[in-house]
Amino acid sequence: MKNITTRKKRGLATGGIILGITLIIFGLSEQTITQASPAAYNQSNTILQQRATETAPEPSKSDVEVNHSEFEILQQDFASGPEVTKACLSCHIDAAAEIQSTTHWTWEYEHPETGQILGKQNVINSFCIALDSNEPRCTSCHVGYGWTDDTFDFSEEDSVDCLVCHDTTGTYKKFPTAAGHPAYEPLEFPSGSGTIWQPPNLSYVAQNVGDTSRQTCGACHFYGGGADAVKHGDLDSSLSNPDFALDVHMDADGLNFSCTTCHNTDGHLLEGSRYSLNSTDKETCETCHTAEPHNYEILNQHLERIACQTCHIPEYARGGIATKTWWDWSKAGILDEDGISQIIKDDEGHTIYDSRKGEFEYGENVVPEYIWFNGEVDYTLLADTVDPANILTINPPGGSRDDEASRIWPMKVFRGIQPYDADNNTLVIPHLFGSDSAAYWKSFEWDAAIEAGMAYAGAPYSGSYDFIETQMYWPITHMIAPAEEALTCLNCHTGEDSRLDFSALGYTEGQAQALSHFPPTANLGMVIISSSESDQCTECHEEQVHYWTDSKHGQNDVGCVACHKLESEGTHPDTAYSVSLEANLCGGCHLEDYHDWSNSQHTDSENGRFSIACISCHESHALIQLVPRDGTTSCDACHKNKADDVVHSTHTAEGVTCVDCHKVTQQNTGHTFEIQSDSCTQCHGGDIHSANSLLLVSPAQDTALTIPEPTEAPIKEEAIGAYVSISTWGYVLIGIIIGLLVYWLIAGKEPGTSAERVNAEEDTKES
Repeated sequence: MKNITTRKKRGLATGGIILGITLIIFGLSEQTITQASPAAYNQSNTILQQRATETAPEPSKSDVEVNHSEFEILQQDFASGPEVTKACLSCHIDAAAEIQSTTHWTWEYEHPETGQILGKQNVINSFCIALDSNEPRCTSCHVGYGWTDDTFDFSEEDSVDCLVCHDTTGTYKKFPTAAGHPAYEPLEFPSGSGTIWQPPNLSYVAQNVGDTSRQTCGACHFYGGGADAVKHGDLDSSLSNPDFALDVHMDADGLNFSCTTCHNTDGHLLEGSRYSLNSTDKETCETCHTAEPHNYEILNQHLERIACQTCHIPEYARGGIATKTWWDWSKAGILDEDGISQIIKDDEGHTIYDSRKGEFEYGENVVPEYIWFNGEVDYTLLADTVDPANILTINPPGGSRDDEASRIWPMKVFRGIQPYDADNNTLVIPHLFGSDSAAYWKSFEWDAAIEAGMAYAGAPYSGSYDFIETQMYWPITHMIAPAEEALTCLNCHTGEDSRLDFSALGYTEGQAQALSHFPPTANLGMVIISSSESDQCTECHEEQVHYWTDSKHGQNDVGCVACHKLESEGTHPDTAYSVSLEANLCGGCHLEDYHDWSNSQHTDSENGRFSIACISCHESHALIQLVPRDGTTSCDACHKNKADDVVHSTHTAEGVTCVDCHKVTQQNTGHTFEIQSDSCTQCHGGDIHSANSLLLVSPAQDTALTIPEPTEAPIKEEAIGAYVSISTWGYVLIGIIIGLLVYWLIAGKEPGTSAERVNAEEDTKES
């Protein structure tokens, strides 16, 4: 029996020790959680990364990481790029054929809606103008080798350049004037600059190929138009290794999206085309984000007519690299005093004049221009006539306010002046690059260059040229800013410095005026918009207008019809105005207040049990807090028991009211009415743990309780991890005490010392 009792007591002792250890672990684990929470990565980014992974296509065999240095066929000295391609195709037998079916190879695109044959082979632009007769220079961005003229064989598979997209070494570069080839020996470029381009080690590059990256895509797309950031404005070399502030998706230390995260590939065919864009976000942003990505319904409603990019790309060219905004070819041809082509730079190192190309202007942190856009683009081609009396939009985007497929989009507008046929009224293609005498960059003779270029293109030229002002639209889709830098309501709905020109966007004068106030009047057909026209309401509603005039709504021109809408077609007073008591009416403008209120105990959004809406506490026109006639507060009307609890408290004696604690917080707007971590420190500050005292406030004060600025916490930020809260140490100490006490009470008593226990066990065995 003693042995059994001993085992029970040992079990109890063990249990006590385990309980103590559990409490210790619990206390320490709480410390770990407390330390980890502030450093946790933004949950929305984690979800976004997960969604992006879920929506990405299944990897093909070619996507699987392979150590290419182990392949014997790549362990050789390659003399040229086509030799590398031939080796690649020995395994990737279908890759070249897949590439040759894409616009990356053909530089040609048949628009499914307009039927226009577009692509770099056919379009004319407002910067470097056109491809024909200039191939060796332009095709340095082609995914192939050797496109020197119009005899290029597009069916030759060895001419496909595998390395330009799959290099991971950063050492492979196409030479600027070699028709897509890299340098095969040391070459100087630009001529006379002293800058030497060294040939890449093709064997090393071939043995280190991998997935495409921002760097490989950017080798062409960042430098479109002849230099970094010339063309797009939202694509430049700053996106090679961007931070979160520049692009939340491509942030190298965050989500680290590559180009193909959004531009998915299928057999080397990439999704997305600037010739036929998706004006909505159902195949772009909503692939990862939901159709209702905001907490506020009013913002989600904007998605019907506003592109995500409009608010989330407030400026472009934000990476420290200026984008070209103006290119004037008419100023080209001015040589220096020695008759040599000259380049002039400004104080920031931007080329503002080049004898070969003319005059330039640049911009950084540029505010986009906003237009209605439905995704369709119509191009002005070589055979189309133009009107030199007006600015020519080379690629007029489709869309209008009346087009339900249109949304307001941010655009870079690239403007310039370029040559045209003055008799035929058509754009022209000048022959710019080459060593022949007709090349403009050699002769600086426009007539000879245009005649040669048009003859090469097989197009008529009258022999008479002049210059026309042109512009091109480029949708802004990259450089997504952090949410806190997105546009706010007042960026657009304001009478001064509005982002949106509502009149230019097709709204009537009255509608534009309504939309230029915050909040904009939803019923745009109404006359009454602001305080200046409130007299029409005063005749019948004098008391309401009087209170409204002195309110924040009145002072900010929030007119009557911002809240009251005609219930049906007609005129007032024959037709009644609505009188809404719902909180979401106020929430249409007071987004954060409404969001916090909807998550408070004043409402139950699921069951609708409570009806404590905005006007339950705020007078509807004066907007002041409602106070019952008996001298109590509006809180007392519902929380009588709470009021009785605190009536004799120190807080009440010092004049502290309900809202001084329940609505004073920096954590949110206060409309959750919950005591937050800083509710106490707003008054007590750094004295909260040093004394049991309130800040002295005179009861005779007529003003609300003055809240001092919170003082800094006594613990330095870098030392926070070394401290454990009192509650944490409480768990640890309680666990140790319980463990020792139980062990002493049970294990330290019967059957006595260790020797006595051994003797007792031997006696038991003998019996």
